[in-house]
Amino acid sequence: MSVATAHVDIVAPAVPGARPGTVVGAAEVLDRGNRRLGRVPLRAEMSTPVEIPDEERCLVHGWSPYLAVQPVVVTGGRTPQVVLSARRANGESTGGENFGRAANGWVRLWGREPDGRWAVRDPSGMATGGTATVATPVGGTAALQVGGGRRRPVCTLVPEGSLFTLRPAECRPQGRVEVRPVADSGFTLLEALRLGEWGWAAVVERVWWEDPGVRGTPLFDLAVAYLACRRGDLERVSRWREETGDRHASGLARVDVLTVDAWLARRHGEWRDLAGVLDRLADAGEAPLVAEGLDLLAAELARPTLELRASEPSEALRRLLAPYLRAALPSSLTSFTAAHPQEPAHRPPMKAQAGASLPFRVERDKSALRIQWRVQGGVPTDGGDYALVGERALLPREPGLTDNEPEGLRGWLIVEDEDPMVLWRLARRLLDEEMAAGVSLVPGRDALAVALPGLRVGPVATLLASLLREGRVRRLGLSVGGARRELDVADAAEAERILAVLLQGGHRSLP
Repeated sequence: MSVATAHVDIVAPAVPGARPGTVVGAAEVLDRGNRRLGRVPLRAEMSTPVEIPDEERCLVHGWSPYLAVQPVVVTGGRTPQVVLSARRANGESTGGENFGRAANGWVRLWGREPDGRWAVRDPSGMATGGTATVATPVGGTAALQVGGGRRRPVCTLVPEGSLFTLRPAECRPQGRVEVRPVADSGFTLLEALRLGEWGWAAVVERVWWEDPGVRGTPLFDLAVAYLACRRGDLERVSRWREETGDRHASGLARVDVLTVDAWLARRHGEWRDLAGVLDRLADAGEAPLVAEGLDLLAAELARPTLELRASEPSEALRRLLAPYLRAALPSSLTSFTAAHPQEPAHRPPMKAQAGASLPFRVERDKSALRIQWRVQGGVPTDGGDYALVGERALLPREPGLTDNEPEGLRGWLIVEDEDPMVLWRLARRLLDEEMAAGVSLVPGRDALAVALPGLRVGPVATLLASLLREGRVRRLGLSVGGARRELDVADAAEAERILAVLLQGGHRSLP
């Protein structure tokens, strides 16, 4: 018997700076049994259709390297469109206090001269508006170096003519500052590959093979090739090489193309070609643009063939790459500690001359670190966190929740946890076992709203305690009205007592 289905359009979350069609992540639809009904790419300002069973209650959740995607519950036939957005972590501070001390820093742009030397470029054109964003001009190989304060200077190889955000990598103003593209399909795929998100990577990769219009940008082209190399898919890498041709034979990506050529030559057993490629790599005197390429070359050179064991090119390449590997940092783009782009060092000087640099200031502001430019006159004076801007996209509400918060949540038990998948499993158990009459995910939060009318306190408390006992969660945040409690006990009787007290206190706080 055929099952009636409904057409649902999934719309990508808003990622500031993303051009229409940029792949900013991927999403999947799960039914009540956690069976996957479909996986789709999330492309900026575009929607992707998915067919789900009519009247089936499903979860739409996704992944993006630019923001945490808020899961949404939809019902087939009732929700023609799902607009995904950024989610706000439950632990974010809402107070006005500041944490820690501000830290100064600088970002410097390096360009490669025709003779191969690195030279500092004029930073006046790097500032791009009211956010902590810098631009790289057109004109060849480039590197962004970030230093200052107590942090060691770090260089990141970057494509020319692109926008990059500066983002503190840790919750410390003095910590490392990451350089990442504002929004780039290739970076999305590279991050999925770096983090081991193979399922999401396959969805993003599919866009490159199915839509030739997205090809031509260095990062996306290279990301597809490196993913195929990581899989050991010789046929697909060969096809990639035929279709991209010599598109990136010059410029910063040429070293990555040679890296892919070396991988192909070894897999085909073409030792003479491999020796020639290694020779060209050694002569280039540069590291690959993509960190995956650096790792790939290191792995290839660690397994020398009999034909190449005494090869001078391979030894020269080992000597070239060794400092980069020792100084490498976790990143999709090749990043390494260095006081100079051509001199990677595991522990470079803490302080480096910041001449011809664009100064900035890192501040701890409420719930996030942000960067402010410290200079006036055509340069931005206030930085911002790109990841939080995406929250402006409006989530579709399930029946029973209004747009106003907390007014729209009165009469509900709110259960909070850091893992939205735990909340999804909890929602299914509550409904399947008829412990509650209504359950919904709370828009913009990692929280579950359980309707108070019809709530069976004893079974609900037993279920919550079992999650703690099984190690699924460490603690659950519970609130009703103005009353709040944390549930961190695995004993069902004690959990029922805590829940009963909370409900009593919460009812007194309701108007």
